[in-house]
Amino acid sequence: GGLFLKIKITNGSGIRDCRYYLEIRTYTLSLPGCRHICMKEFQQPECCQGYWGPDCMACPGGAASPCNNRGRCFQGINGDGKCTCQVCPFNFWNDIVYPICDCAHGVCNSGITGDGGCACLSGYKGLNCDQAIPECEALQCPENARCSISSEDETKLECTCLPNYHGNGKQCEPINPCLKKVCDPNAYCTYLGPNRHKCVCQEGYRGDGQVCLPIDPCQGMFGNCPTVSTICRYDGPGKSHCECKEHYRNFVPGKGCSMTDICETNSTCHKNAKCTMVAPGQIVCTCQKGYVGDGFVCYGNIMERIRDLNTEPGGQWQGKLTSAIALIENVYEWPLSSLGPFTVLLPTNKGFKGINIKDLLSNKENAQYFVKLHIITGQLNTNSLNNTDTIYTLTGKPGEILKGDKDNQLKIRIQGSKKKGKILQGDIIASNGILHIIDKAMDNVEPTFGSSKEETIMTVIQDNRRYSRFRSMLEKTILGLVLEQDGGPYTIFVPNNNALDNMKDGALDYLLSTEGAWKRLELVRYHIVSYAQVSVTAWLSCPITVQAISRKGQILVNGEETEETDIVAKNGRIYTLAGVLIPPSIVPILPHRCDGGRSEIKMGTCVKCSVFYRSTCPEDSKPIVIFRWRKKVLLSMPCRSMCFTSQEPKCCKGFYGPDCNQCPGGFSKPCSGNGQCVDGMKGNGTCICTDGFQGSRCQFCSDPDKYGPQCDKKCLCVYGKCDNRIESDGICLAGSCKSGYAGKLCDKQIVPCGPFVQFCHAHANCQLSNGAMSCVCKPGYEGDGTTCSEVDPCASLVQGGCDTNAECIKTGLGTHTCVCQPGWSGNGRDCSEINNCLLPNFRGCHDNATCIYVGPGQNDCECKEGFRGNGIECEPINSCLEQNGKCHHLATCQFVSSGVWDCVCPKGYEGGGIICYGSAADVSKIVVFCLRASSTADSYSDAG
Repeated sequence: GGLFLKIKITNGSGIRDCRYYLEIRTYTLSLPGCRHICMKEFQQPECCQGYWGPDCMACPGGAASPCNNRGRCFQGINGDGKCTCQVCPFNFWNDIVYPICDCAHGVCNSGITGDGGCACLSGYKGLNCDQAIPECEALQCPENARCSISSEDETKLECTCLPNYHGNGKQCEPINPCLKKVCDPNAYCTYLGPNRHKCVCQEGYRGDGQVCLPIDPCQGMFGNCPTVSTICRYDGPGKSHCECKEHYRNFVPGKGCSMTDICETNSTCHKNAKCTMVAPGQIVCTCQKGYVGDGFVCYGNIMERIRDLNTEPGGQWQGKLTSAIALIENVYEWPLSSLGPFTVLLPTNKGFKGINIKDLLSNKENAQYFVKLHIITGQLNTNSLNNTDTIYTLTGKPGEILKGDKDNQLKIRIQGSKKKGKILQGDIIASNGILHIIDKAMDNVEPTFGSSKEETIMTVIQDNRRYSRFRSMLEKTILGLVLEQDGGPYTIFVPNNNALDNMKDGALDYLLSTEGAWKRLELVRYHIVSYAQVSVTAWLSCPITVQAISRKGQILVNGEETEETDIVAKNGRIYTLAGVLIPPSIVPILPHRCDGGRSEIKMGTCVKCSVFYRSTCPEDSKPIVIFRWRKKVLLSMPCRSMCFTSQEPKCCKGFYGPDCNQCPGGFSKPCSGNGQCVDGMKGNGTCICTDGFQGSRCQFCSDPDKYGPQCDKKCLCVYGKCDNRIESDGICLAGSCKSGYAGKLCDKQIVPCGPFVQFCHAHANCQLSNGAMSCVCKPGYEGDGTTCSEVDPCASLVQGGCDTNAECIKTGLGTHTCVCQPGWSGNGRDCSEINNCLLPNFRGCHDNATCIYVGPGQNDCECKEGFRGNGIECEPINSCLEQNGKCHHLATCQFVSSGVWDCVCPKGYEGGGIICYGSAADVSKIVVFCLRASSTADSYSDAG
């Protein structure tokens, strides 16, 4: 990589326009910070023209004329210095490459250094050696010589040495090229014969002997230096050595160097942090257990921080916090050391003016209450305090935030107090909260609900009229008696009268009624924690309790505000609430059925008086008497039942179907308040949405580009799909951004970073705007661009935009799908409850069975009256087996249909089957029987 320089282009402490975050236990502390604008200048190493490789060595032939200007050198920092030469064809000469004539009986002086001439063989002459010389035979030239025309007198012949030999023609010696230094200076020359030689590069050089280049071992196999920990240094031709890289030391041949442990030699971690080497020259600092911070700075718990501030040599608060330490150490040290998070308003010694610490400590409960007046739940830094006008202390007492007119310093006053505590120094970080040093202690404001260790919970509640409604509910249950005794301990949450009075739809009246007894008991039990006396600090620090903290430090229980906390009684603790905790088991509080009360007489079916028991009443009514047309019962007279109905079955508003199920969106706000539910016993629960809304619960805007409770807000999503739910905030659906765009609003156009890649995370692209570059995490990732982590859309509070009754399934990087849960149908974003009993086949129930709704997608089958079976299979019941002798002893019971039977007299007899008669004598007996039957019937019915 290239060399670079980092230069700050801002001065001093930089620009104060950002925030930094500290992870502290289960929350993140946001603090104002500063930043510098830096410029990074890169120096990209490049070889000059005619040089090659990382060490920039000269090309063969020299940098001035690479490859002797007869080829191309593979130069540059990534080159290997090889020449790609021009080729001189056979029988061509010089670097200009001129063609020459053929040498018929001679040798052409060709090649780069040739002149194109012919050296004729003995007995030949001419430019092309094509002319014979007959006189040469008489000359008799010696060995290694030839006959040729004299160079001085063309009329004479002479002997000259053959090519590759030299001499006077009479004596010719072979030419030894090695004597002329024809090889590279860094090569050995070996004589091979007349004018023949071989050039071999010396050790440490490479090449063909004509050209020898120094061997750089670092260019091949890195000089056998382990690349992880060492670098190769060139020492000369064929020579090199290994040196340890920066942040390494102690070279061992063949193994390399050991990483320098900065944690041992030059650690920049805080004294209360653990230093860990993660890479050469890189460490990770992790605060030790009980401390928080980034590792370079680690903060202890609140008590430790207070002591450090009080003992810091030359510190601003040295020796000025002893009064606060003495008070807290005696009554509240453990919570401020081990629990939290808390915001502590810490008075200086001068701030306790007029308060005697010893007198205050004489009553531990009062001292604890006084300390809690200076503690706020959660973390509220000065920026948070600036943005609110009310805070709540650990006692539940509210406080007022005031801003100074002159110095603009923050001041705090507890409700009912006259003193205003000015913040002298704020935002002092601790591992379990934050400290603000104030100039005055708060007044010891008396609690509105006093503690009493001598009285039971029930007695303490009875002493305060503000909570009489809940006390009445306790008295109507056995729990009131339990709380009057010395058992326990218990922790109880007591709603005030206003909270109970504000319950809707007459719910309080119902709970206090006889019919609402079991729900009243459930509600009261829901406000009591048995066998536990939970202090407010322990309760807030327990991760399994159902509680929350508002931005103002107010403690919430299931979303309901607390008024007073830690009210101590003989058998437990009391917390007062401004709301009521409703257990899910009693919702809705009012019953689903709202049957109409009315009285009406109806007549049953008309039958023979002899079989009056067959007269059936209309649905939803019961028989009261048998109505007959005459005083006496005659065998052929008709009779029918008188029936009475007292109420008409109806579903409460917001409920539908035979089982009175809740309408979509809930009974209190059917169809999300944006439509009309088809409710009632005969309703199917369908929502008929008003204009502008759609969905099974009318929870979506009809316009895909609108959102909000009234569907009147233009969606903020630019290049994606709008989350058009009524509870949406107008952003894009997760994973819906078009290609090339990112961000919650799909409004950030992104491009690959190119040369700016070093500024952004590996999973980030760049956004260029007006020449400025910023990093934007790629689709599927989230972060600030310099740090990006894979996003799980299903882990968000809105579960990827899926319906509450759907499962969000991650399908890939930043993508997901919504699948309705079993018992629900829809596209995943909108899931409707499946009521099996409203399906055409009643979900498998027999035709003679009733489908019973159990839950979404669940049902049971029950055979109708007159049938028996498991509901899926139902068979008629043979009534004759159960009619218990209602037929005459001479008659036969005949099965007609399920639950229906008839009595038939035998052949030769008459009568309805209840009575069978034959001869006149038999008739007289029957008349007597009828008279007795008539008098019996009169006792059960009125005259017709």
